[in-house]
Amino acid sequence: MAALAISQCLASHVARPISPVSQTKPSGSGGAQPIRSAVILRKSTRWQWEKEQTGMTDAELKKHLQQKGTNVSELLENEKKQVQAVQQIVAELSKAGISSKVVSRQQDLSQSLPDSDLVISAGGDGTFLAAASVVHGQIPIIGVNTDPIGSEGHLCVGGKAPPRDLISRLVSGKLDWVQRTRIRVTVSTKSGFFSSKKPKVTNLALNEVFIGEDEAAKVSTYNISIDDSPTVKQKSSGLIVSTGTGSTSWYLGMNRIDENTAVSVLDALVALGINVPANNRGLVEKVVNTVNEKIPFEPDHPSFAFSIREPIFNATYKRTATRGFANKIRLESRCTNGYLVLDGSTKIPFPRGAVATIEINSNDALKTVIV
Repeated sequence: MAALAISQCLASHVARPISPVSQTKPSGSGGAQPIRSAVILRKSTRWQWEKEQTGMTDAELKKHLQQKGTNVSELLENEKKQVQAVQQIVAELSKAGISSKVVSRQQDLSQSLPDSDLVISAGGDGTFLAAASVVHGQIPIIGVNTDPIGSEGHLCVGGKAPPRDLISRLVSGKLDWVQRTRIRVTVSTKSGFFSSKKPKVTNLALNEVFIGEDEAAKVSTYNISIDDSPTVKQKSSGLIVSTGTGSTSWYLGMNRIDENTAVSVLDALVALGINVPANNRGLVEKVVNTVNEKIPFEPDHPSFAFSIREPIFNATYKRTATRGFANKIRLESRCTNGYLVLDGSTKIPFPRGAVATIEINSNDALKTVIV
């Protein structure tokens, strides 16, 4: 499977998975439903994207891009590597007696799911998140990092080092699986903002959901209820809701402390008369690491974490919890141009008066493999 270590992909706010708590055997082993067919979502390379956007032939596109000063040779090389990597995956599946279909769009992937026992994302974390966004039920998904140089592949099997015997280990049941919790997001409007036939929009997020104004400089205003608690008015720079999978990414970056913060806390302790060793860099590093290591949590954690960015508390907006765990959050938008952003890519309008329900359902968990 040497060719599995080829090509490219990148994603915004990609999470680094941590050791899961519970593991299960893959389907296709131990008497479980065998894997007979797979659908492969291949990464959309820059070359492929340009062809789809322009509708040009290869020769026309090459000339067009060269006139724009684009390094066409590099684009073609990346496309070649991606094609070769996918061909290798198809060949390995065929050897194992598994039929396969290659698609390059989420819509095509969604249409192919009813006839598939397995989903493989061939790219990087961005491709994996794209595939995960349309996978429902217990169809397992495996990510193969086809460009270890260009992508970390945190969500892919083996990260930057995909196992050469991945498919044979899959069919022999020698892989460990985890159920990654996902966040269900349902947005509805009284006036049917989305369309008269679609007053509700429901999506799943694997990493995190951000809720707030489209323009970062604007203050986000909304009414919020956490786990059916009384609704309160809140004003902030937005709200982030994260799964365990996403807790090692944006959520961690938002809540982690640095050395300057640790030094300020230690200085405050000294000012309060508490004996703290002076100029102890080792202690500062220990405090930073201890605090930050406790922020991430397991991918299969039954709840999600929430964190409010730069909350505003005053006589009008009372102090509330700014961070914690929950199973359900209900938000009513009072934003001017609000949005919910799922996994750093999918944007759902959240206009004034719209209601968003964010919750956890065990049936939404994503079955994927770890090594």
